[in-house]
Formats: sequence, structure tokens, C-alpha cells
Amino acid sequence: MAIRIFKTTDDLQTVLKVDGWLKADDVEELTQAYEAAEGTTVLDLSELQSADRDGAEVLRKLIVLGVEIRGASPYIELLLRTKS
Repeated sequence: MAIRIFKTTDDLQTVLKVDGWLKADDVEELTQAYEAAEGTTVLDLSELQSADRDGAEVLRKLIVLGVEIRGASPYIELLLRTKS
């Protein structure tokens, strides 16, 4: 299953809801969605099932850039803390 990214925007923030399995092939799509976002960017990871090494790395990089993470499962939180 590839990822799906749902974008909602208001005057203050853009929420990118990431759904599915984040793989290396999806990194560019997520990066482009982030770059097109306006205002504060929030990643809603409540429907993210898993991420491979490249997927987890892009999420870590977005966090460093100031993206807020919401709804991450304990498994996803562990992936974001663990460098492989």
C-alpha cells in the first residue's frame, strides 16, 4: 500500500495527514507536499502504519525543520526516535 496524503489548510496552518506505509518511493511526494504547505505545518500520522528507513528519516528531517507531529502511534514514535 502506498501512502496517501490529505491536505487541509486554514489561515494559520497546513495539516498533512499521511495514511499508509511510508517508503523510499514516497519521500519525494511527502517532501513536495511539505514544500507546498502554507503557514505552520502539522503532520497527522494517526493513520500511518509504518515507515521504512528512508521514510522515517524524512519524518525526522521535517521535525528538525519545525513540523509538528500529531497522532503518531507508539510504534511510529519509536521509529522516529530510532536511527537505523
